[in-house]
Amino acid sequence: MINLNKNTQYDTSPLLRLGFRPFFFASGMIAIISILMWMVFYPSLILINNANLIDWHAHEMIFAYASAVTVGFLLTASKNWTGIQTIYNKPLLALLLLWVSGRFLPFVTHEYLVYQAVLDTSFLIFSTLAIAWPIIKAKNWNNVSIVAKLVLLSVAHILFYLGLLNIVDQGVYFGIYLGFYLIISLLFMMSRRLLPFFIERGLGLKTELKNSKFLDLLSLFLFLGFMIAEIFFQTIISHILAGSLFIIHSIKLFNWYHKGIWKKPLLWSIYLAYVFLTLGFGLYVASYFINMMPNISTHSFAFGIALMTLSMMARVSLGHTGRNVFQPPKQINLMFILLSLAFVTRVLLVSIFPEHYATLIFTSQLLWISAFSWFAFIYSPMFFKARVDGQFG
Repeated sequence: MINLNKNTQYDTSPLLRLGFRPFFFASGMIAIISILMWMVFYPSLILINNANLIDWHAHEMIFAYASAVTVGFLLTASKNWTGIQTIYNKPLLALLLLWVSGRFLPFVTHEYLVYQAVLDTSFLIFSTLAIAWPIIKAKNWNNVSIVAKLVLLSVAHILFYLGLLNIVDQGVYFGIYLGFYLIISLLFMMSRRLLPFFIERGLGLKTELKNSKFLDLLSLFLFLGFMIAEIFFQTIISHILAGSLFIIHSIKLFNWYHKGIWKKPLLWSIYLAYVFLTLGFGLYVASYFINMMPNISTHSFAFGIALMTLSMMARVSLGHTGRNVFQPPKQINLMFILLSLAFVTRVLLVSIFPEHYATLIFTSQLLWISAFSWFAFIYSPMFFKARVDGQFG
């Protein structure tokens, strides 16, 4: 039996040794390809077979891009949390192929949609099982809540397809928004654990950054309330809850702030991503009082997801390929700046200059594609090569 902790010769391809490798690579690719397709579909009004364009776009951002990042991260993290090897080699390849099979929605006729639905939803179901198994085996109960969120994410994806198949009324809408807010919920949970720690370690601080269990619990329950109210009721209660969440997360940002983060790309990027998520609540509240372009707050949340996941992929990929996370490639600043500029263009400038909507959307798309292309250029070689320290992973 191979000892996976020793420097030996391995038969397994480096790409299939740990979950982050294939799924971070896949995430980078779909982030580029799906927006390129969106650039073609949207202005020319090309119709796809089963879903309207906006639903397809949202589906790919949530259940293709964000879900792949989440699965890659959690397959890697659950190994660290439990000390139990997560799936690799052929089982990992099979999971990747399930994800790839789900990317054919625009090209599958309605007659075969049920087969597409089974393949695509199977990805999250089997991913949840693969992540849950080591957590349950090791009795790592602190992370069971993450497994619960993955189960709900699978439910959201099933709802989406039940809606497309005309089995559940408004299933597409419920599936998209439940999935969207579950991803945000996961990011808030992981940020609470990791962002203060990263800042303390990255800047060599001797004191711990301030955290409040009361604010953590309050934000958890308020977000649950906001998610339910926004998806199912859409009343003024949603705006009140969003305003409360904006204040709470702003306090957290204040408590975690240190001017030294701006010298560290792996710190300022994840901090700024948290700002984008927090601003999403603020813009949601503002939309109650003033007329705003549609989906401005949604895209603030979306760019928060994008920048945070890009930051996490950049950091995790360095650490788990045996590289120094405190000395990342200098070029990574550019991909974070490009994605931040895409946010400025898509959210802020569109709000201020709606008469230039089409030009600004096109510019934001180009900036997004450039950011993820730069990520692919820098990091793809790491995914396909063995760890620099010779260990398995």
